[in-house]
Order: sequence, then structure tokens, then C-alpha cells
Amino acid sequence: MQNVPTAREAEALLAWAQTQNPGAWVAHSRTVGRAARTIAAACGMDAERCHAMGLLHDVGRYEGPSALRHVIAGYDLMMAKGYPGAALGCLTHSFPIQRLAAFSGANDCSAEETGRIESLLAAVQYDDELRLIQLCDALCLPDRVTLMERRLMDVALRHGVDEHSTQKWRAFFDLKKRFDRMCGQSVYALFAQEIMADIGLA
Repeated sequence: MQNVPTAREAEALLAWAQTQNPGAWVAHSRTVGRAARTIAAACGMDAERCHAMGLLHDVGRYEGPSALRHVIAGYDLMMAKGYPGAALGCLTHSFPIQRLAAFSGANDCSAEETGRIESLLAAVQYDDELRLIQLCDALCLPDRVTLMERRLMDVALRHGVDEHSTQKWRAFFDLKKRFDRMCGQSVYALFAQEIMADIGLA
């Protein structure tokens, strides 16, 4: 099991990253961390580790506005700090399909960085922690957990769609089914009140 910081240490790292590049991504990261802790606890996973990984999944955005580049920036930052488990969360959170071509957004990396991402991504053995961070990223708006359809539409409106989009959406829904089975109920039930409020039914 590879090293990750404690949730408290992860929150401190996120707070530092916010001073470098404030934005809605920070609130989104906190919501992903909270969702990861809640679902992990319901599934019998290590909630502290998953919370920390959720908090840090987008930490590469500390460098400033970016698209694909935040993946490798976060990976490198976490590796430099001695947290390879968190680094893998940064690397893989946007890839429920384990291929670079499935990224939603622009490639703002150099050719060398792109090659590194491709090689690193191909070498990762996905586990339930990494899959959980992918799921939570697809469930969380900046200030709330929501229906996956609403989050995926939010991403599509900002980044557009391409030939990989429907396959990627299916992969996210497959992740939800996986964690529904693991916790013995729909993961939505764990956030019922805020989801109902979000869709105007509370």
C-alpha cells in the first residue's frame, strides 16, 4: 500500500495550493475528499486514505489554470513530497478508461510530458482506491455531491464532447455500479439530502 498523507496533511497541502491558484477547483477537491471518505467508510475501505487522496486529486492545479497538465503536475508534486499513493490519484483520476486519448479537455502538455503520462498511466494497476477517486470526481460539483449526469453534463458543457465521451460516461456509470455493490446500496443514498436539495426535491 503506497504512502499518502493524512487527511489533515492533505488539507494543509490543498490550502497551500489554493494560495498559488485560487478557484472553484479547491472547493470541488474538498467535496471529492468528503465523498470519498463517506463512500470508503460504507464499503469498509480506509476512509482516511481515501479522504486524503480525494482532497489532493486536483492539486496539480496549483501551477495555474490548466487542462491535462494538472495531471502530471500533481503527480510530480506528490512524488516529490514522498506520497506515491496520492501521486497515482492525481495521475489517474481523469481516466476511468486507462488511455490518454480519453481525457476530456485540451492537451496543454509538452510532447515529453504527454509521453510520460502515457507511460505512467499504462503501468498503473488500478485498485479500488483509485477507482473511488474517479467515481467521486464524477459525482462532485464544487459545493455538493450531485447526480452523476449533472456532473458529466457540467464537464461536457465546459470541455465539449468527442468520440470517446459516451464510452467514458459508461465507464463512470460502471464505477457507480461497482461501489453500489460494495456498499450494499446506491451510493446516492449516502448523500440523499444534498442530492435531493440539488435537484429541487428537498
